[in-house]
Amino acid sequence: MIKPIKEEELFESLEIFHRGYETVAAEFGLTEENCPDRGRASLPYHKLLSEFESGTLMYGYFDGDKLTGFLGMKILEDSCKLEDIIILPEYRKLGYGTCLLDYCKKKALELGVRKVVLGMIDDNIRLRNWYIKNGFVNTGYKKYENAPFTVGYMQWNSQEN
Repeated sequence: MIKPIKEEELFESLEIFHRGYETVAAEFGLTEENCPDRGRASLPYHKLLSEFESGTLMYGYFDGDKLTGFLGMKILEDSCKLEDIIILPEYRKLGYGTCLLDYCKKKALELGVRKVVLGMIDDNIRLRNWYIKNGFVNTGYKKYENAPFTVGYMQWNSQEN
């Protein structure tokens, strides 16, 4: 079940960030020196709280009472920016990520935007292919100074008229 994250659930959500993004940080060699907060694997509570307070929409995927996934999205003028989609490692490959992504698309449409945009580690081929399978297309790349990876930008457009 997907439901909005309440402020009192932010500490529990932080576990999703730390454990979920840790696998990515380890795989791609992210350190504090080459990537702030190790690509969100060591995101501090105050930053997550600040995002919550500034209007980032946050949703959790609950398996029973257990928070197993997290979705963060920001509605912009003409699009929805997918900030985070994270599943705890032991709950991956169960379709939870696809449920959260579909929810993001649906919520964006409900809020009046027809496009979802994101940036990701482009070398994460497994993840890139998953987004492509789910209707996203590449819109460009950027190499940031000192970052050990290239950011790939992707976009999904609603086919609804």
